[in-house]
Amino acid sequence: MKIIGKIASRKEAALLCGKIFCIEQARPRIRKLLELQCDPKHSPVAQKTMRHLMNGELIVVDSKKKKVAAYDEEEGGKFKDLTLLPADPPSLKIYLYNHRTEKEIGPLSLLKLYYQLQILNLEIISFWHTGIEDFINLAELKQRLIGS
Repeated sequence: MKIIGKIASRKEAALLCGKIFCIEQARPRIRKLLELQCDPKHSPVAQKTMRHLMNGELIVVDSKKKKVAAYDEEEGGKFKDLTLLPADPPSLKIYLYNHRTEKEIGPLSLLKLYYQLQILNLEIISFWHTGIEDFINLAELKQRLIGS
């Protein structure tokens, strides 16, 4: 009897890839807005900013005071001529590492990652892409970004 490890459903794979896409689109902007010299994951203000963005909230950043707040619609008068500009999609080179076989898979696109999430045991696979410091376990990443 073969025991199948924890894989992602289509819906979970789509949600996880969508979150990765959003985070990687926001990371350089947050670094620039907050004038960070480190990875945003090491900055509490950057983490708060990312949480607002991942919740779909519009944010207001005071880069001089290093403060971030969710946009309050009651204060909307301040931003009557607000124009939102789309960011260029991030160009990610994704790598996976299988701890059981000690083999690396990649580089992958987000689309290829989507399909891999549905067949690989997330508990024994680590994830890395350009822009992050270390590999992270896929099951842990899935739990942090989409729960379940």
